[in-house]
Amino acid sequence: MGGPTRRKDLPVGAYRSLLASPEARWPLISSTVARLTPGMIVLAMVLLLVEFDYSYTVAGIVTAAHQVGVALASPLQGKLADRFGPPRILLPDGLAYLAGTVAFVAAVAARPGVIVLVLLAVATGSVYPPTTACARVVLSRLFPTGQLRTTAFAISTIAVELGFILGPLVAVGVAEFVGAAWAVVGAGLASGIGAIGFAATSAAREVPRRDRNRDALAALRSPGIRVLVLAIGFIAVVFGVLDIAVPAFAQLMETPRAAGLIASIAAGSLVGGVIYGGRQWPGSITTRLCVLSGVFAVGLFIIPLSLASIPVFAVALFFSGVFLGPTTIAAFELIDDLAIRGTQTEAQQWTQAAVLLGFALGASLAGFAVDVGGPGAAFFAGAVCVTIGASMITLRRARLVPADTADATTTGHPEPTTTPTGGLTGVSPPVQRGPLPEAAHVLAPGSEDRGR
Repeated sequence: MGGPTRRKDLPVGAYRSLLASPEARWPLISSTVARLTPGMIVLAMVLLLVEFDYSYTVAGIVTAAHQVGVALASPLQGKLADRFGPPRILLPDGLAYLAGTVAFVAAVAARPGVIVLVLLAVATGSVYPPTTACARVVLSRLFPTGQLRTTAFAISTIAVELGFILGPLVAVGVAEFVGAAWAVVGAGLASGIGAIGFAATSAAREVPRRDRNRDALAALRSPGIRVLVLAIGFIAVVFGVLDIAVPAFAQLMETPRAAGLIASIAAGSLVGGVIYGGRQWPGSITTRLCVLSGVFAVGLFIIPLSLASIPVFAVALFFSGVFLGPTTIAAFELIDDLAIRGTQTEAQQWTQAAVLLGFALGASLAGFAVDVGGPGAAFFAGAVCVTIGASMITLRRARLVPADTADATTTGHPEPTTTPTGGLTGVSPPVQRGPLPEAAHVLAPGSEDRGR
């Protein structure tokens, strides 16, 4: 008896069971293709602009404009996906984003003013398909409870990390062999193919639509979502810090291995995510998030103490990454639990907006810190921001308890009730979760963890 039980605890068993599900296999594959785009698009745009003799300053402004477009449009994209269903949003977005990348390439070749490129970048970013958001909620609907649900969110996070590892390699490879213009268009193709492929699945088509009578900020009416969006925004600051401070440290150490160093933390995140998603862990999801985010913050303080040598620095990055993956998995799983019924995609997209804005803040903060105090100061500042986010999660944990914790017989997404004067008075009884018929169940899609 002991042998089979131990085999069930192996990570590979949970992943094999999930991938054996025909309903989940194609949504996972198609959404993974879409996740190449976040790792490709910024670098591809920079390579294209530099190829046409634009300065790095212009490249930074234009790529930042694209990310701002994604961030500003993310909540609206999520709201529309909740309201009309994933296919009606992903299909036009996939085509529009591909068209936007083609138009951007044509515009750069025509060498217009910077303002034209900025506006075009914002417009293209604003139609970036919310494929990852939709995929998370579809997976939650297919696997509403238990170990497979955690494993599904783990695969989603692992796919994001793979996108950020493989995306830059694909962008550089395409740029070297056929030109940077094709790297930009390739990023648009990956997004379009992934979004359209996902929208064509039965799992995406069967996601129920929500009631149209919602206020503009419906997802943020959940206190837990507000806490997590703000906390994750602070945690995401470290991503922007790493993108600036790691190359600065590599330059200081006179090594060209900046990309490999950044990959160290992504590799750690992959390892941690695989281990976390492959087995059951004690405690509630809220408790696990508090512990994981706290350990992640502590691990980041090791980085500024490890700058004496490149190998020690790489190990410190890897160790920090081991807790990044599980923290991300737990956070997005909890977001899905806390989202008001029918606002899951919007909630996930608010989180994506927070990640992108946190990333932008981190890049700006790191640039200033590197100039003033060197890479160590930037890493320390990033660790402080993550500590603030982790502290918010711990101090506000009472708001992060899903409704189903109080009643193990039912789980779901509570809908706040209001008094005649409009004040919140509590929550309605939780609704049953699971792949129920449309008439009986209203769920919707989730978000881009790192920005997307």
